[in-house]
Amino acid sequence: MKIKQIIMTSLLSCIIAMIFVACSDDDGIKIPKPLPKEQWSATLKGDGEELGAYPDLYCNYWEYTYRADENSDKILCLKGEFPHCRYFSVSLYNDETGDVFSGINDQDIPADKGSTNPFVKTTSGKNYFTIYVVPNGTPQSVIDKLGSEKVVKVAKGVNKVAIALRHYLGTTADGSQKDEYAGVELPAITALDMDLHETSVPEHVASNIAKVTSKVFTQKSDENKEMPFFLAPVSMYYPNSFTAYLYGRTHLREDSVLTFSFIPAPVPTKPEEYKDAVTRYWSICIGSASDTRSYMSIYDKKARYADGKKATFVICLKKNPKLAAIQSKVNEMNANGEYVNLFIWDSEKKNIDGNPIGEVVAVMYRNILPDKDWEHSIARMTPTAYKDDKGEPIDHVTDPDEQLAHKALGDYGPLGVKVSNDDFLK
Repeated sequence: MKIKQIIMTSLLSCIIAMIFVACSDDDGIKIPKPLPKEQWSATLKGDGEELGAYPDLYCNYWEYTYRADENSDKILCLKGEFPHCRYFSVSLYNDETGDVFSGINDQDIPADKGSTNPFVKTTSGKNYFTIYVVPNGTPQSVIDKLGSEKVVKVAKGVNKVAIALRHYLGTTADGSQKDEYAGVELPAITALDMDLHETSVPEHVASNIAKVTSKVFTQKSDENKEMPFFLAPVSMYYPNSFTAYLYGRTHLREDSVLTFSFIPAPVPTKPEEYKDAVTRYWSICIGSASDTRSYMSIYDKKARYADGKKATFVICLKKNPKLAAIQSKVNEMNANGEYVNLFIWDSEKKNIDGNPIGEVVAVMYRNILPDKDWEHSIARMTPTAYKDDKGEPIDHVTDPDEQLAHKALGDYGPLGVKVSNDDFLK
């Protein structure tokens, strides 16, 4: 009996040892590599009500941040499976400023040999990709060996790099249900030296991404009857540089509703249409100006709209005394063939800081990969400064026909208007 116990104990010890170390005759004991999910941050959820700067509720983010100045001789290799989602990208940021300086979109990522890029062609099964993040000053001869189409470069002067993954509308592999990781493992991160030999991976250091928030301030224009939409300038808040945003802001009142109507951009239905699409995806997000977090949203496939038709969006306070009548009115309009989307804003809802989210809302109309050549593209507009010591956005309008969405885009550009409850119900 004792002999059996000794044998079992020895076997168990060997199994445990095999789990935690790998042995090699020439290299000795090696510590196993961490799993990809251990290399990246925990999921930064767009709908987690924690991230600032008005994230999209249908997007999940992950970051891997490292000191580029301390690893200037290392090339990072991201190798993974194409995720099952509407859109994904890899973006590089200066983590000290929040500015984006490089990145690559799903449809531009070359598939590994034997794989197909599912964002270019409808396919099934597992498909893989490889992306290299090279330090500033990497010789062209090295880039050529890696394959220049697979390379993204660290910009000169960037000391701390945040690599961000984005998945929009991630699902399981069969597309049957929502999935946090879009049905795949996160890309594995390895490192190469300039001779393309494997070396140690830079330490994942604390990032500022999770702390980001836009500036919170009051605007006199919040009290205006009209809420114009402006094209947002590229900001220092870790933006997706492949996305264009229209934004508007206003103070909701109990005696009125905010409404705006426009023709949304059409979206593709299959990967073969992605390349020539006027936009890959659109959504309407509503966030609190008191904390710059998003709390309500709707995206193209879930919205009531039809290609080439005007869709209407109505926002009213939950405590509006005529809420029931407003809901009935919207139902009646939709029953009559209109396309009306109602948002009920709970201004008394508490955020994670324990404070009410308030009555001042920011409304974002987001277009991913907008085609600037499309005559109705929001990306053709002139961006307008959001806020500075010289005034509010409305104070910076010098060319209305290019800066105000309803003038620049006609029926494809929204203009928010607050109307009394009684006028809306008429």
